[in-house]
Amino acid sequence: MNEKMRDRRRSVARERGRRRAGLVFVAVLVIAAVGLFLWLRSSDVFAVERVTATVTEHVGQEQIAVLAEQALGVSLLRLSTDSIREDLLGLTYVRSVEVHRRFPDTLDIRLVEYEPFARLKDQDGRVWLVADDGRVLESVRPPRGVGLPLVVYEGSLTLVVGETLPDAIVASLPAVTLAAADDFHKDLAALERIVVSATGTVKLLLKGGTELRLGEPYGLERKLMVAKDIFQQYLRDGRQIEYMDLSMPERVAVRAG
Repeated sequence: MNEKMRDRRRSVARERGRRRAGLVFVAVLVIAAVGLFLWLRSSDVFAVERVTATVTEHVGQEQIAVLAEQALGVSLLRLSTDSIREDLLGLTYVRSVEVHRRFPDTLDIRLVEYEPFARLKDQDGRVWLVADDGRVLESVRPPRGVGLPLVVYEGSLTLVVGETLPDAIVASLPAVTLAAADDFHKDLAALERIVVSATGTVKLLLKGGTELRLGEPYGLERKLMVAKDIFQQYLRDGRQIEYMDLSMPERVAVRAG
């Protein structure tokens, strides 16, 4: 065997040796890291000692504290943030939650609350606060919520706090925002209430008595734009509109006094 062949074999053997040593070293590091993680996970080194939370208006800090109490004393490495998040989402006014581990000993809770968007009056005359996505927030008595738009549902309705309104009512809620917008509000009379029929058709009752019949709750922005233009024309002529049927915005029926 010539010298070059022997050198080549020695070089290959050394390379294999280095690779084996490298693999052994990596394996030792992995085992050590896993062992350290398991030890830290079972120890109180990263045990939760503090819980911080967003300052909230509708969700009581004591409610947050009760649900987060389960985390105290538990290692941040072992703690299930998903469980705490799901518990907090069960609170009526909680819209979204983020739960963060802040090493070495803090659990940080970030909440976004629902805001009351409108009042809903049911067939029994009870008034409820609802969110913009139709979530039922709570039953109230005046003066709570008096400044919010009023939606009246003419059908039979059983409401449960924390659940969502029927689709027919949810679909009508964008009319609240559109009717209150500056470009509509300055040209149309102020909104008195929104009425949703049992079949899901929508009409707006404006202060002064004008009734805007919007029909099915689609194309609401277009319908209100048409209503604004017609309203301005009649006002220039000094005439009061009793009702405007915008169910088909391309063929509007108007009755004026």
